[in-house]
Amino acid sequence: MNATLKRWGKRAVVALLLGGALGAGAGVLTVNRLEPGRGTGVDSLAVMLDSIARGNVPAARGGASGAAPSTSAAPPAAPVVAPAELVAVPALEGLEEGAARNALLDAGLVVGEIEFRASTRPAGTVLASVPAAGAQLAPESPVTLILSDGRGTDPDTLAVPAPSSLSHSSS
Repeated sequence: MNATLKRWGKRAVVALLLGGALGAGAGVLTVNRLEPGRGTGVDSLAVMLDSIARGNVPAARGGASGAAPSTSAAPPAAPVVAPAELVAVPALEGLEEGAARNALLDAGLVVGEIEFRASTRPAGTVLASVPAAGAQLAPESPVTLILSDGRGTDPDTLAVPAPSSLSHSSS
């Protein structure tokens, strides 16, 4: 009886260790699925290289002796930046959310807030955007999508806030 308990005890310990190892391995392999967006963080090296490519090279900070840099050199010239071209907000009304997101990205804009409103249209259908279709924005500006929640029983009535109450800059 004592030998049987020892054998089952050893098997239980081995099973616990193997289960823990397999669980940890599965966690490592699936971390990107469990934490979406984790792989899209800002890489400081990429930011630094982009800055250097644009001509924003930081001044050298002292030599081997740690001396302060000389101030006799002329200050670096500011990089010449062309004014950003404005892009039009695409017509999104009636599109499904995924198609609207793709249309915004293709236009050079980004998805801002997502709002849901009661509507008889299928859930996830774009009822409107803020700013509205045709508005001219700077690239990478956010656009709010107003989607149907699919629970409305009345005809579609959509009160979009007046453009003056929104704070979207065009620069």
